[in-house]
Amino acid sequence: MDEQFKKDIVRKLRGQRIYRWVVWSLVIVVLVVTIPTLTIESRDTKLPDGQGNIVIGSQQDDSGAGEYTEAQKSQLTAEDIKIDNSKDPTASNQGNAALRPKVAQDVTVTLEIRCDTLSQDMSKLQTPGLEPYIPEDGVILPPTEYKGTTDNTVFDALNTLCRNNDIHLEFTYAPVFQANYIQGINYLYEFDGGPSSGWQYRVNGWFPNYGCSSYYLKDGDHILWAYTCEGYGADIGNNFQ
Repeated sequence: MDEQFKKDIVRKLRGQRIYRWVVWSLVIVVLVVTIPTLTIESRDTKLPDGQGNIVIGSQQDDSGAGEYTEAQKSQLTAEDIKIDNSKDPTASNQGNAALRPKVAQDVTVTLEIRCDTLSQDMSKLQTPGLEPYIPEDGVILPPTEYKGTTDNTVFDALNTLCRNNDIHLEFTYAPVFQANYIQGINYLYEFDGGPSSGWQYRVNGWFPNYGCSSYYLKDGDHILWAYTCEGYGADIGNNFQ
């Protein structure tokens, strides 16, 4: 067999192997990007109250749970133990996990979802066709009760109530932050209301400085999910404190 002919065959075989390697690499990348993104429409329609611990990859570390006595916990609020991550934006933490009782207790909280800023000024809407999903009064979900336990989080309450009220919810799990990031509610996504728009949550008038998967519920909590069209939520009352 001619030497040059052999070299041509080897070159072609190598090219085929490289091509297959590239194709499989692309497939793996697509799977890695797609699998962590979850939409409630692809899962069971309804959840019973208190069904909260369904987050893929979520962690419920009890580290720090013994820092307070039960009596002290009853006197503390989530705001009392704010965690300053300003110097390390990739830092993860357990939120207000230190306030969780060692034995789970029943809680009843209320949760509402609003997009007042956008509904009051539709000129801010950047994505055509979303008008039907933006209520004129800004109320996507009026104050609604969620019954769970102190082992449930703000994310659990949101996930359950969206499912049970047929409200679209899309989120992705961010391993770096060990938390779920809310991408869209009622088909209204981040950046639909401008380059700084997106969803933020508030509990009892305070915007926690950690993710909704790290805020463990306390009885009587009032949770508001609000869509902001301005950086850091200035238009929905977030004063960055």
